[in-house]
Amino acid sequence: MNDFNLKRIYNTRNHIEMHYNQIISISALEDISSYSYRNLQRVFYSLFKETIGAYQTRLKVENGYKKLLYSKKQISDIALEVGFADVQSFSKTFKKHFNYSPSLARHQKEILLNDIHPQKVIYYTLEPEITFIPEITVYYSSCKTYYINPEIEELWDVLLKNEFPEPLTDFFGIITDDILITDKSKCTYDACIVTKSIIKSLPIKKIFGGRYARFFHHGSYETLEDTYEQIFGGWFLNNTVEFSHLPVIEQYITNNGNCDNPSDYLTAIFIPLI
Repeated sequence: MNDFNLKRIYNTRNHIEMHYNQIISISALEDISSYSYRNLQRVFYSLFKETIGAYQTRLKVENGYKKLLYSKKQISDIALEVGFADVQSFSKTFKKHFNYSPSLARHQKEILLNDIHPQKVIYYTLEPEITFIPEITVYYSSCKTYYINPEIEELWDVLLKNEFPEPLTDFFGIITDDILITDKSKCTYDACIVTKSIIKSLPIKKIFGGRYARFFHHGSYETLEDTYEQIFGGWFLNNTVEFSHLPVIEQYITNNGNCDNPSDYLTAIFIPLI
């Protein structure tokens, strides 16, 4: 598949992500992709290993799960927000997907958030800055990964081989999925760049546009997980703040492009807030 066709498929997937909780018409998907719906289904499945319907349903239940974990909203309200007609249909689909009910998922929140180290007491020392980040447009490339560094580094290597007439100003990583919720075979990472150049071969999307808790990670990417444990297993559980279901965003401020020593890397972690 050439870059132009691939870009259209990514634009289609992005449209589904943005409107996952609404009825998405076949004609809208055909207009965005320039494929017939039958051919679009074939191409979509070959790239992402899911049908369009299964992908949209997964977004509904997984975003519902995030809302159960990270907000205090009523389950009935969450069901409507993520696109179900009522709480009964949400509960039925949720239980089919995860093998337990939404109420049990919420009840076991603290256990789940400390699942990696269930016996470890996490002492958090991080304090974020709560800030509004305006919406920005980025070029991006995606890969399926369980957020393993070699796969992400390879994605960045391929992305940065493109020619950019204008300098790149910012580098972001979109942590699309929650590793506590999404099956690792379906987790997606987006490598994003900001530039004034027009790159016809790459898809674009908008990121940010809301309130975020901004944390900073100092040091190698190999130790990023330690900072995430402090955020979710420490700071979040000890505060009344409510997280949004939107993706976590990383900004690579000091990185291997401007620093030779990984211990001096600086990464901002933006946690979306309601």
